[in-house]
Amino acid sequence: MVEVSYIGYKTMTVKAGNGPLNVTLEDDNQALSEVVVVGFGTQKKVNLTGAVSVIDSKEIASRPVANATQALQGLVPGLQISSSSGSMDATPNVNVRGTTTIGEGSKGTPLILIDGSEGDLNTINPQDIESVSVLKDAASAAIYGSKAANGVVLITTKRGKTGQTKISYSGYLSFQNATNMIERMGSYEYASLLNQALEAEGMSKRFNDTELQKFKDGNDPLYPDTDWYDLAYKTGVQHRHNVNINGGSENVKYMASLGYLNQTGILPNAGREQFNARTNLDMKI
Repeated sequence: MVEVSYIGYKTMTVKAGNGPLNVTLEDDNQALSEVVVVGFGTQKKVNLTGAVSVIDSKEIASRPVANATQALQGLVPGLQISSSSGSMDATPNVNVRGTTTIGEGSKGTPLILIDGSEGDLNTINPQDIESVSVLKDAASAAIYGSKAANGVVLITTKRGKTGQTKISYSGYLSFQNATNMIERMGSYEYASLLNQALEAEGMSKRFNDTELQKFKDGNDPLYPDTDWYDLAYKTGVQHRHNVNINGGSENVKYMASLGYLNQTGILPNAGREQFNARTNLDMKI
């Protein structure tokens, strides 16, 4: 057997014989035939004149993140996601091709549409997303109006499929720790360096040899050597569980999902719980 391949064409395997081979390769236009959600319908990607990026569910499902905004981070060129707070319930900032406003209180966020309705990107379960289309240029304003001046993020959720009822479960467990922490001196190192600094300035030592020895031994309650970072920070645990049910016939298709997220932060008394439930029903009457 002989395998023939070329960029832009489908790979073909043919049976080798004694004589010459005549092989005609077919165009591989799969990417250009990809269906993209635009406006109030769908179009093929080859027919679009605007800048559109498409992310499917496989790319999102592989990321152990807390919300859909984090799932899109780094996947879409030109989509900038940042957060000014370390709080677990903080809403990240989303911008398409940079900040477009100046001044406090002004906003330049893109229009978020979930199954055609305006919604919050942070409230949807990432496991419920089928695809995400990001419209990044002025062409989107011609479809959605002035609200789309800063771009549009179109989210299509999963729907039921024809066939027997299928029940699926997915979940993950992850751990979080503080990184790039400053390494601090112990009591003995600090006292020794302070004495050296005072002597260099022509002043008397702050601690005598007996006190330095107690710092070094660390067995005197009057001279504690406490690692406050170790007491303040801990290992955070995050786990998510998702159950999905879908199926149906040609006339009725259904999908239902239930998600649960639990986070404990790296600081004491920091935690978060989130429940998500979604159902889609398609009927032909």
